[in-house]
Amino acid sequence: MPDDNRPQLNWDIQLNFDNLEVTKPAAPPPPIIPPRIIIGEKFPKILLRIELLWGSLELHNYLEHTLFTDRSNRQGFPEDVLRALGEIHTEHVRVLKQKNLISVDVWDI
Repeated sequence: MPDDNRPQLNWDIQLNFDNLEVTKPAAPPPPIIPPRIIIGEKFPKILLRIELLWGSLELHNYLEHTLFTDRSNRQGFPEDVLRALGEIHTEHVRVLKQKNLISVDVWDI
């Protein structure tokens, strides 16, 4: 038996979509380019040195000096190359730590 005390529903609803903001679908992210390709395209000699010295303390010192120089007369690398060198440096540090060629510092724990 229906309850007459319930509020009546108004089914006569009109929807207005004229003022809705239409958002465009997001652009797909740019393709991921491996660091070695980024470096090799712009600085092939640096890439060759990385490949020849991979897994050595000599490469570690070279990357440290290249990325963290205190010489103010340097122009610096383009942003994409700097990011690629940083990724290679991070991976190389991980490899050297696995080989126990460099020690783990307190910030790694």
